Amino acid sequence: MTPKHERREIDSAALGWGFVIGLLAGGIGALFRPVRLSISRAKLETTGQSLRKKLESIVPQDPVAESIAEGKAAAQRRRTQLSLDR
Repeated sequence: MTPKHERREIDSAALGWGFVIGLLAGGIGALFRPVRLSISRAKLETTGQSLRKKLESIVPQDPVAESIAEGKAAAQRRRTQLSLDR
């Protein structure tokens, strides 16, 4: 009978090299990661600001104040039409 799971010896040199290569790859990845994040963060910030401006132009900040301003402008136009302004 042969055992199902054979026990393999781990080559210590291969394990050491794998560890060193993993450290190098992780270090290089960590060096370049903040640059990409700052670029992404800047893109998100500009996109968010432009989206906020678009929404503010669509949705009034204070609907009552905007209605009053529109009413005053309409009244001024009507006074001009009727030649009541001197």
